[in-house]
Formats: sequence, C-alpha cells, structure tokens
Amino acid sequence: MAQFPTLPAELRRLIWEFALPARVVEIGEPCDPDIIPEEDLRKAWILNRKHTAIAHVCWESRQISLARSKLPKGVTLAPDCMTDIRWWWNSTDIVHFNAPPEVIEARQRCRLVDNLLDLVKVPILSKKVSISADVVHPFLRFRNRSDIPKSLVWEVLCSMKTCIISLHTVCIRATNEQARELGLFGNGDEPAQLIDPFDKPAIQRFRQLWNNTKQEVSSVKFFDTIDTGRFTFRVERWLAEMSAEYIDFKWTNPPFPTPAGPRNITALLRRYPDQRHSPDAKQYLVGFPTLDLRIMFRLCPPVVDQVIT
Repeated sequence: MAQFPTLPAELRRLIWEFALPARVVEIGEPCDPDIIPEEDLRKAWILNRKHTAIAHVCWESRQISLARSKLPKGVTLAPDCMTDIRWWWNSTDIVHFNAPPEVIEARQRCRLVDNLLDLVKVPILSKKVSISADVVHPFLRFRNRSDIPKSLVWEVLCSMKTCIISLHTVCIRATNEQARELGLFGNGDEPAQLIDPFDKPAIQRFRQLWNNTKQEVSSVKFFDTIDTGRFTFRVERWLAEMSAEYIDFKWTNPPFPTPAGPRNITALLRRYPDQRHSPDAKQYLVGFPTLDLRIMFRLCPPVVDQVIT
C-alpha cells in the first residue's frame, strides 16, 4: 500500500474504479409488511444510501466516487428529477423503484409517478432499472396492488427494452463480518442485492448466511419454496397475468390478430398460465418488454436481544 501513491495516475484511477461497489440505488423508502419491526427495514434502507467506504479513503478516491454521480454530457434534468438518486449516472448501479406503502399520501404518489415518467422522458435513466413487483403487479397474491395507474406502468415498461422486476424481498439479519465470510453483500458496502431466483448456487450462499444467523421469520417461506415446483408455478402464473395485462393495455381496438379477440386470450392466460406460449397468445405479445426477474436480498441489522433486569 505504501507504493500505491507512486503508481501512475491512470493506473490508480483504474484501481479505484474497480473497487467501487455496484449498488442498487433506491427510489423511495421501501415498505414490506412482512418485515417486523418496520424500523429495521428503514435502517437497512438508510445503510444502502450511505456513501461507500471508498469515498472516505482519500481525496483522490472521493473525487472518483463523486464523478460517478455526474450527468453525461448533453443531458439536462429538471431540478427535482429523481432527487433520491446518488452515485449512479456513469456506473453499473441499478436504479430500483420501491413499492409505496399501502396507504400512500398524495404527495408520495405524485413523486413516484413523476419519477416513473422521467424514465420515459430521459432514456439515459432507464439503462438499468428495477421496479418492485408490488408497483407493477404483486407477485404474492395477498399483497394489494399499488394505486399507480396501470396505463402509466405499461407506458414505462414498454419504453424500455428490458426491465428488472423484483418479485420479492428477503431480509437477512447479519453483520458485515458474517456477510464478508461468505463473500456476500459486497462486504457490507452493497447491502441490497438483486439475484436471479433460478441461480441456485447464489441462492444457496444466501441461504447459508440466513442459516448461520438469527433467522428472519419473514424469509422462512421463501427458502422453503424457492427450490420447489410451487415457486416455479408462481413465477409462470405471474408472467401469464402480466401478459394478460399487457394485452389489455395494448389491444383496445380492432383489428385484432386472431378472430377470437384479446378478451378470450386474456381469459385463457389468467386461467391457464401455460397458454402464454401458445401461437395465438404470442401474436398479441409482440412488443412485450423483457422482464428480468430477480429477488432482492437485504442485509438488515441483527436483532438485539432485550435484557430484562
């Protein structure tokens, strides 16, 4: 380390940039009624908004970290455009839209709508976007859908070639040291991770961390079902319901691709999810955006046992 300052500036810059974490930059405070106490979820959210450790190493590393948040040349935004965003523009970070609470204030709703519309107005923003399924269409059926208009949601989704959808949030209560032992959560500097639900080796590592710590009750059902056909069926059912909603959004007026019309297709999709792959359904799904499904794993603070005196 003593020789690091003597390296050429270009090489030092490459090293600093390589060391920068890839974060999930969150828009809006998360809300998950399954994670109790709710204050712990807020703490995890605040942890994800803190400046990265590399920003505190020295002046040079901080300048490189700050450069990440600069807009590309030629791009201008309104002063209030996605004001929650930090550390993103030139990075590999993902911008994630959290689901609003079930009881949402008008001000919160307007802000979320404005931020979603920014994705349509400013294409550079949508290069890596994740949206909670609870904003689009809840993955878990007992969840209430947000009151964001469906037409707006589909306008945003159709404006992007690919969108990450976070189906579910799994909370793991562990310390940075425990996460570091398994190489998870970027040594604590990446406390929110979006993982492919069918990436079994990755899921197994998170399961191991969950097993090694005081297990979060809200995550039990997820780990019990993730490797079963039941979970796969839920995913297929959700995709079929999304396909039906897309058809409802796009095909409002004739002429239609098939004599049966879109209503018959959507009715079949909602009843038989495998109909999504039928030739008739595919004719209506031309232009359907690519949905990259993920599970969000959150590093939450460990539970502190109460000492009764």
